[in-house]
Amino acid sequence: MAGYPLRKLVRLTSNNQVVIPIPIARHLKLIKGSYLEVEEKNQKIVMTPKRVVDEEDFAMYEKIVKRGRELFKKGETVDWEEVKKKQEPT
Repeated sequence: MAGYPLRKLVRLTSNNQVVIPIPIARHLKLIKGSYLEVEEKNQKIVMTPKRVVDEEDFAMYEKIVKRGRELFKKGETVDWEEVKKKQEPT
């Protein structure tokens, strides 16, 4: 699909809804329940896929990344799964 723009004509419903055409949804790996950020840019509607992250998961992610950076600075090989294991409480 890459190499040419994916374009389809859609219709705005009475509830201000649009349907994302299947080829575009598949290309972007959108599934039912996916979140999209909607914004206006230069008289165009831009929809960007977004992931919603729970605050606790985000805090854990920050700790994992910090630990990974510490290991990397020491010259250790950093493997994501190993960093997570080292971060988990014993």
